[in-house]
Amino acid sequence: MEFKNLYTNKKENIIIKNGLIINPTLNEPYKSDILISNGIITEIKENLFEKDNIKNNFDNFILIEAKDLFVCPGFIDMHVHLREPGNEYEEDIDSGTKSALRGGITSIACMPNTNPVIDCEHLVKYIKLRSQEVGYNIYPVAAITKNLQGEIINDLKTLKNEGAIAFSDDGKCIQNARLMYEVMRYCAEFNALLILHEEDYGFSNNGVMHEGYYSTLLGLDGISSLSEDLMISRDILLAKITGARIHITHVSSARAIKMIEIAKNEGVKVTCDTTSEHLFFNDSFIQDYNTNFKIKPPIRSEEDRIAIISGLKNGVIDAIASDHAPHLSIEKDISFNEASFGSIGMETLFKASLSKLYFEENFPIQKIISLISFNPSNILNIENTNIEKGKIANISIVDINTENTYKIKDIVSKSKNSTFLNQNLKGEIKYTIVNGKLMFINE
Repeated sequence: MEFKNLYTNKKENIIIKNGLIINPTLNEPYKSDILISNGIITEIKENLFEKDNIKNNFDNFILIEAKDLFVCPGFIDMHVHLREPGNEYEEDIDSGTKSALRGGITSIACMPNTNPVIDCEHLVKYIKLRSQEVGYNIYPVAAITKNLQGEIINDLKTLKNEGAIAFSDDGKCIQNARLMYEVMRYCAEFNALLILHEEDYGFSNNGVMHEGYYSTLLGLDGISSLSEDLMISRDILLAKITGARIHITHVSSARAIKMIEIAKNEGVKVTCDTTSEHLFFNDSFIQDYNTNFKIKPPIRSEEDRIAIISGLKNGVIDAIASDHAPHLSIEKDISFNEASFGSIGMETLFKASLSKLYFEENFPIQKIISLISFNPSNILNIENTNIEKGKIANISIVDINTENTYKIKDIVSKSKNSTFLNQNLKGEIKYTIVNGKLMFINE
């Protein structure tokens, strides 16, 4: 396993040979070679390697033999906590970039709940500068309100002009409905995207897991799904009235999915994602008080999990994100009540989605790739991720037939708090190409 080409903008000449190319907009994968020159996909056709101008200059090309591998548009994780600035002991941009590359992820949107909060121009610029330094696609999401306090609206238009791709108070939820109404009116004026963490504190305060049979069995305070449902119903109504573009993140409840479906049918500008944890697990997994399963919103009932699978299948849920939330062992290896909320997830985003959706639920592979590449790119309004001639080469090359038990030793992130530890997962990332640079090799 090797990471390379961080801290450089060097572009490379690469040939990907004999791969099965997946484009989400096409019905079936197809076999072909790909030529990448100076960061751009310049040719896609079979037997490229036999062309004289390539064969005679082989020393100038990196050859990737991709027989029996899927060549996919680079994965996009639209919900990541990098912890920099301020909490670099949990994760920083260097380690977070490597964690993303290990997961085949070529672009990430990082949330603003850092220390200090990303709520001003110079911190948006800082994230953009660090992105350029490591040579990786990091898109900053700026805070909606000053210091995430839900009281004073930031200068969102200026922040967007400086490079903020969206706005969120993720980790917190704006409780004041009038304030959220004004935020949506403001953002509708310049088509800004709001990424909304939905939580009514009246139904979640002091809760540590989903409120239901298992919270009662374990003697733990529950978080009712009403906490999520009430805020989603409020914000759908406000979005309908204001015309704002909203994205509801880490959807976890069956009722919420139904409300979003109705809103979409009524023309509300709403999209949503769920996490790989919420589609893979239910609250019965918490029976041994494993604090890695303490996340927010909580992993809910089997009924909710089945509704998530259905929502992914019928297109109500647009994307799968990791909500990568690093914590050190001292924040997790304590009692369930005292442990921090959150789980890392970039390195297992593809594996978990493939294992559950492709091998168990018979999702087409193109559908899964859409959920972690094409759809997030459309929602965030970043470059279309199809593998096409003339496009920047952001590519993930994967082996879907490998199966391994996920262990701590496999984790690249600084933090090891994964819900997927000791789970058997299908799939392996073999190569990750970012902006025409081969940045991760797993041979």
